[in-house]
Amino acid sequence: MLHKIMLVDDNAATNFIHKKFLAKNACTEQVVDFQVGQEALNYLSDTSNSFPELILVDINMPTMDAWEFLNQYKRLRHPDKTKAKIILLTTSLSPEDKERIANFPLVQEIKLKPLNTATIQEIMSTHFDR
Repeated sequence: MLHKIMLVDDNAATNFIHKKFLAKNACTEQVVDFQVGQEALNYLSDTSNSFPELILVDINMPTMDAWEFLNQYKRLRHPDKTKAKIILLTTSLSPEDKERIANFPLVQEIKLKPLNTATIQEIMSTHFDR
C-alpha cells in the first residue's frame, strides 16, 4: 500500500470519482487532490508534507496544463521528487502527447481517464510491484 497519492485535475467531480476508486482498491493510505496545478506545486514544495509516491495529472487543465506543471515540477528542490511516479491522465490519447512525454523522463506513461479498477491495478502492479 502506498502512503500517499496526489490527484491534479481541474474537475472536482473527476477527483471525487478517482478518490472513490483508489479507496475501493485499497492502494493508498492518503489521497490529496488539487484542482489547480500551482496549488499542487506549492504543496509539493513544502518539505513538511510527505511526498506522494504517485502523482496523477490531467493533461488538459485551463490555468496550468500538465506540460507547464511538469516544467515547474522539474524545478522543485524537494529531495524525494525523483522517487515519485508521475502518470498523465487524458480523455483522448493523442500521438503528440505520447511524443511530448519523451521530454519528461519522470513521466511513466499516459492513461485514459476516468480511472477504473483495472487501470488502478495495472498501475500498481506495473510501477509498484503490488
